[in-house]
Amino acid sequence: MGKKSDVVSVKVPREIKKEMEKLSGKINWAEEIRGFITNRIRLVQAEENVKRLEESISKLPELPEGTVSGLVREDRDSH
Repeated sequence: MGKKSDVVSVKVPREIKKEMEKLSGKINWAEEIRGFITNRIRLVQAEENVKRLEESISKLPELPEGTVSGLVREDRDSH
């Protein structure tokens, strides 16, 4: 059985609706709108995740200067 769906209504200007009707044989408007909404949700969620990550990173203590290059040098020398 498929996923349950709800109906979402959107008002558009009459002229846009007429143009949509003209193109209904070429464009599946329901699918286009579902795809737009899905992509927009993913984009906003990704932006929120990046913001949370940046906030977490900003709370980390800074390493003393030269720490990273020292660790890389140490790793290279160990091989």
